Amino acid sequence: MGDLGISGWSFIVQLLAFLLFLYLFWKFALGPISRTLESRQDRITESIEAAQRVQQELAATQARNEETLRAAQVESQAIIARAREVSEQNIARSREQAQVQADDMIAKAREAIVSETAQARTELRREVADLAVNAASKIVRANLDRQAQTRLIEETLAEATNSAGGSTPISPN
Repeated sequence: MGDLGISGWSFIVQLLAFLLFLYLFWKFALGPISRTLESRQDRITESIEAAQRVQQELAATQARNEETLRAAQVESQAIIARAREVSEQNIARSREQAQVQADDMIAKAREAIVSETAQARTELRREVADLAVNAASKIVRANLDRQAQTRLIEETLAEATNSAGGSTPISPN
């Protein structure tokens, strides 16, 4: 080694100095830097894993939200269908009540018509009887005596009563 210009002691001291430098460099410079890089790499890995977990949770939450939305839509459609059904039932019930009321009103109107018709017939009979009595009395006064007049009035009233449908006899005024 002497031909190369390297001495043995010098080489050993330089080798020991280099090894000491490597040891010190590793302990105080490269070690902390590599630990920092490793911890930073660990944090990045944890962050990536956390992001993946959050992404999976987000996907699961989105799936649950979509399922809840579908369930809400089904429920709202059921509520709408039930409301329509109730509405149709109410309409049908109202129509039935209106028909019953109309039938009642028609029946009452018919009863009123029958009653008014009967009353009008009765009044007409009275008026006809009064006219007949007046006419008969004028004719009889001119031609008959008191006894014949009474008999003629009674016969006329009896005929008017029989022709009017057998109602009660009307007494002369």
